[in-house]
Amino acid sequence: MRSSVYLAIGLWLAPSLAPAHPGHGATEPSSWTHYLTEPLHVGVLAAVTVAAVLSLRALRNRASRDRSD
Repeated sequence: MRSSVYLAIGLWLAPSLAPAHPGHGATEPSSWTHYLTEPLHVGVLAAVTVAAVLSLRALRNRASRDRSD
């Protein structure tokens, strides 16, 4: 439970680390392609995806372990 809280706090604070300002990147900042093509956004998206997958796997493993006990 504690690790889930830390993960949620980290994900909540992550956007504050991004250097968002007009003119960053080569694509239009308000388009969806901006978030899928700019390296800064792709890295964050990949990190969030990995964290979500690992969290779900840990929760499933815990649930299956609790059922077997």
